[in-house]
Amino acid sequence: MTENELNRLEAWLASPVFKGRAMRIDKLQGFLCAVISSPEIIPPGEWMPDALGKEPEYESLEQATEFMSSMMGFYNDVAGILLGKQPPKLILKPRSPTDKRLDYQAWCDGYILGWALSTEEWLRPGNEPLKKLTFPILYLSGAFNEDAQRRGKECVPEEEDFKVAQDCADSLPQAVMGIYSFWQSRGKAIPVKRESAKVGRNELCPCGSGKKFKQCCEKERILH
Repeated sequence: MTENELNRLEAWLASPVFKGRAMRIDKLQGFLCAVISSPEIIPPGEWMPDALGKEPEYESLEQATEFMSSMMGFYNDVAGILLGKQPPKLILKPRSPTDKRLDYQAWCDGYILGWALSTEEWLRPGNEPLKKLTFPILYLSGAFNEDAQRRGKECVPEEEDFKVAQDCADSLPQAVMGIYSFWQSRGKAIPVKRESAKVGRNELCPCGSGKKFKQCCEKERILH
């Protein structure tokens, strides 16, 4: 996607249509990297509600179609990069208006949410190479530190934390590519890229109602 297309999608995600429930584009990229890397194909009807929240308030069918075209263009862009065996160029935002450090945690939180949609146990015994690849994601998300705090322990000495975090940040794109390759090597079917964002009559309606499109907004010709 071009920079203008990404900016347009980012504006969509922040629009009132999604009532503040849609992921930011950095978190969404992490989320989709995991969804696309999953050992099973996760269709849009399963991941879209997590990415956008439920019951978006589109003003018209045309508006919904325009957004879906942008959204699926981003999905296809992420899929194409991974399929081409290229480590993704991460979309990272500052932590806050006053803290300009890059927010790796938001990106990795998105990845973990996408990972959770898989029915496969990623870290089961025997998947030691995958455990090593997921370490940067789990570390940068703060998951290890939170677990250590719950147990009243220190995850990594404070003086070492910066170096470990920096090493994880540097290795994150390669780790994401490695996870995708790990599951592909085990025979995962490669989903066909969708070139059109047209909503099929038997697909879940983009309004978030949970009904099929033909039973919902196509029938009423409006989106609620």
